[in-house]
Amino acid sequence: MTRKVSDNDMSALARLSTLVNSSLDLMAVLDNAMKYVEELMDAETSSIFEVDHERDELRFRLARGKWGSKAQEIRLSMGEGIAGRVAQEGKPIVVPDIEQDERFASRIDAHTGFKTRSIICVPIKHKGRLIGVLEVLNKRGGPFDEDDVELLTVVSNQIGIAMENARLYERLRARFTLTTEELKKTQQKVIQSERMVALARLSQGVAHEVRNPVMSIGGFAMRIKQKLPSDNPMHKYADIIIKETARLEKMVRDIEDYANMREPRFGEVNLKKLTKHALEDWKEKGGLANIEIQLDLPDDEATLPGDEGLLRVVLNNLFQNAAEAMANEGILSVVAYPEGKHVIIRVADTGRGIDPDKLPLIFDPFFTANTSGSGLGLTTVHRIVSEHGGEISVDSIPGEGTEFRIQLPLYPDDMQLSELEASQRRA
Repeated sequence: MTRKVSDNDMSALARLSTLVNSSLDLMAVLDNAMKYVEELMDAETSSIFEVDHERDELRFRLARGKWGSKAQEIRLSMGEGIAGRVAQEGKPIVVPDIEQDERFASRIDAHTGFKTRSIICVPIKHKGRLIGVLEVLNKRGGPFDEDDVELLTVVSNQIGIAMENARLYERLRARFTLTTEELKKTQQKVIQSERMVALARLSQGVAHEVRNPVMSIGGFAMRIKQKLPSDNPMHKYADIIIKETARLEKMVRDIEDYANMREPRFGEVNLKKLTKHALEDWKEKGGLANIEIQLDLPDDEATLPGDEGLLRVVLNNLFQNAAEAMANEGILSVVAYPEGKHVIIRVADTGRGIDPDKLPLIFDPFFTANTSGSGLGLTTVHRIVSEHGGEISVDSIPGEGTEFRIQLPLYPDDMQLSELEASQRRA
């Protein structure tokens, strides 16, 4: 007979919810949670796997019962066994009789000495991202059913919160136990940040003083040109003045934009939409020309925490940099994909490339190889990526092209703090 979720079940789930939001002792939380589940389902034992995205494997985070210590020695590859298949497909699986299911990984039983008869297994997700797998084994009162799937899915959501809170807590603790080398790197970043702030203030002051004289010079040059006869050789000098004052005016605007750039406001950003919207922005500003665009983007569900507006500025500047390097003719390729705990965005062009001796300088303020640029485009890119907790690198071959590689964390520190504090307030 199919068991419906009873009042006792709901009471146990309420207790579980309170527990996962009030403690950061992950192993105690998981052990108690799975003990509840075993009692609710009248099952023999249970396990929780954690996904290792870097190795593309599953490892036991918790294995209850006397076989647990031996189970901890085993890792499953994605797609291996019932748990591996659930991790790969992201959907629950119920196996009433493992002897009738070829997906079962018998090597676990062989290693531990446990005898598995039936399994129910569901994915553990946090904000749509797979972080683990939960399985319950050997229901005593009959086969697992859809009510069990529903119940275990609710439990997996709560456990996902517990696992993420514990991970965030460990990351926050690690911030206070830096090694000497990490402290040195942090100090260098602070010094660089202070230098950039001081430079921004100085530049803003200079820009303020320069703006009005430059505009006046440009305005008078245009009036002089209008007064001169069309065949007067002074026309070309007036054109030079007008062109150069326009460049200085743009530099003033760029300096003010850089100095007044706001702090990132983190939210959930769809990676595919971000890239396409940035391309649309660039196209509206006169980009593309004779440039062929090649895109390799993830599916619609891939997201990252970030400030979409600022990340679009990053991509726009990289697109513009590529267009100038290619003289508006060539191939621009944009590749974006999740990789472990990061999101990778690569922007490559088939332009003139960058000389090796200039590569270390490209992110410095006012360094530019283009006579029309202010030299703040890549500086802005570096600043925004850094404020997202990410890193940017560049590879270039003179005469062949350049590729920028951005690595953004899926869990930037600012968002970690806000999420953890929010979850504690809810508790």
